[in-house]
Formats: sequence, structure tokens, C-alpha cells
Amino acid sequence: MMPMTRTTVDVDTRAFEAARIELGTEGVSATVNAALREVGRRRALARFDVLRDIDGTPDEVEANRRDRRAGQAI
Repeated sequence: MMPMTRTTVDVDTRAFEAARIELGTEGVSATVNAALREVGRRRALARFDVLRDIDGTPDEVEANRRDRRAGQAI
């Protein structure tokens, strides 16, 4: 089971409903968790460079990833 934290937040009802429909989820927890995972997935995909991450030696791939991370605010 994933670690969970119980918290109280004010949620924009329209944004929540749009996210729930887009994600196909039911309930607040499922929708919020799916949305958070989706943001992480999109960030990982944005950092993935097919040519650099596949067409190179492991050392070249790691060096290119370090270069990209150094150029981005985290």
C-alpha cells in the first residue's frame, strides 16, 4: 500500500470536476491522487529525449540527463 497523508484542502470545484471527467475517476481521493500522478508522468515524459536517451552509451545518456536537469528549475 502506498503511504498516504490525510489533509484538508480547498478545491476548485470546476477544476476538480474537469479533472475527474478527464481522468475517469470517482471520488475526491481517487481524482486528486490520479491528477498528482499524471503531473509526475507528464514531467517525466517532458524530460525524456528519445534520441539522447536511447541512441547513446549509458555514460552519454546519463551525461545528457544531467545537462538537461542542470538547465531546469526543479
